[in-house]
Amino acid sequence: MKRRKALKKIGVGVSAGLLMPGFMVSCKKDDPGPEVQYDGTVIIIGAGAAGLYAADILNSKGIKVQILEASNQLGGRVRSLRNQKEILVQTSADFPVELGAELVYGSNSAFGKIIKNYNLSQIELNAQGTDQFILDSVAKSQDAWQNDADLNSVLNFVSGLPTYSGGDVSMKQAAGVSARADALLNSRAGNYYGSSSDRVGAKGVSEALGLIEHDNKAFIIKTNPLQDIITSRFSQIVNKVQLNTVVKSINYAGQKIIITDKDGIQFEADKVIVTTSLAVLKTGGVAFSPGLPSAKVASMNKLGMDHCVRVVIDFKKNFWGDATGFIWGGTEGPMYLNIGVARSEFYRTLSVTVYGPKAQALSFQGPDMIDTILAELDAIYDNQASLFIRKVINSDGTEGDRVWFLADWGKDEFFKGGISYPMPGASVVDRENFAAPVSNKIFFAGEATDVKGDAGTINGALNSAERATEELVTSITSA
Repeated sequence: MKRRKALKKIGVGVSAGLLMPGFMVSCKKDDPGPEVQYDGTVIIIGAGAAGLYAADILNSKGIKVQILEASNQLGGRVRSLRNQKEILVQTSADFPVELGAELVYGSNSAFGKIIKNYNLSQIELNAQGTDQFILDSVAKSQDAWQNDADLNSVLNFVSGLPTYSGGDVSMKQAAGVSARADALLNSRAGNYYGSSSDRVGAKGVSEALGLIEHDNKAFIIKTNPLQDIITSRFSQIVNKVQLNTVVKSINYAGQKIIITDKDGIQFEADKVIVTTSLAVLKTGGVAFSPGLPSAKVASMNKLGMDHCVRVVIDFKKNFWGDATGFIWGGTEGPMYLNIGVARSEFYRTLSVTVYGPKAQALSFQGPDMIDTILAELDAIYDNQASLFIRKVINSDGTEGDRVWFLADWGKDEFFKGGISYPMPGASVVDRENFAAPVSNKIFFAGEATDVKGDAGTINGALNSAERATEELVTSITSA
């Protein structure tokens, strides 16, 4: 990786592990004091993108921070396959394979700016890949469908979402497409936003899209796993993270905030930033004393976070087309991604991302879900999926287990779902209510609290960290 000639400050914080060696940020005798004079301690719950960025910002201002992370690694739902030591069999792909977030949205977005500062090689999917669309169990490009009326009705509805002016109903109700196009609509206007088309609110999504200020480019990074980028960007505050610490309760009734983990160990803080997932909060995974305000709870209940599974499958042959990016419209796999496109000659790996009731149904099948997904691909691609799936070669030369990988985010106790989405009746006001500080002590970050239209993405997590830390600093300086 090339080192940039000039080191740049990224966002509000100052650390940048890929760019800035430790000696360059060490204190000098003539350094000024901390930007914010504060004797208290801020504890951040969660070491995902939001938690790490929030700690980075506060640390750069001279505020003492500590991060409590429930899992055994950094990055939250930004998780790369090659970093999972418990997975013994690895993919044959020579490019990053993501088990969580896999795309960067917006070249000038919060995450896009980090990528730009690292000067990393990007693959823009719209420019490099040709999407395929499934209708009647056939996958073809938009041009090859020759202006199919059902395909166009879905694509026109999706492209018109930023200016949608219809009722506050579900995507399925708002679109009103034919039964033939239901699965395609579900993939583009339901699964894409975190659930199914009959659960995601059209008006809430439209409002969010209207708030986005960055461009619409969607890209993948050619050689660097996203988890490595996140952890390296915030490497200066990694030593402030305590892993394997599952927070179960936050008592903010007294002058000091008392945080208790699952082992009964207590931590004391003056202020807390909560980045815990929406699903964990909605299911009572963290108990607050006093309880959270009713307006906050009501708004949280208007936002959904459903089951999510990510299945990565290795094949011995690319049977879907070298130039193919996304394959949209599957019933079992609403969104397939050719994750090797324009990255490598080994274009033989498909990533399948499923949200909502379908994800829950696949999860219930356990290991048998691979047969369900292969059966759908076989029906579309003339039985080539089952024929060409890669298998482990045993020591005696025989073929063993099929090579595929699963991240079941719905079963992960620290997430309990995928990404947040607005239900019918929800608006950006509900995200604002969810994000609002409580008693100038408890602050909220994480993608579900983003109010800039980027909820459900790394951008949303980073945006929320900037907002939450600004609120926290204001609570200190205005006291």
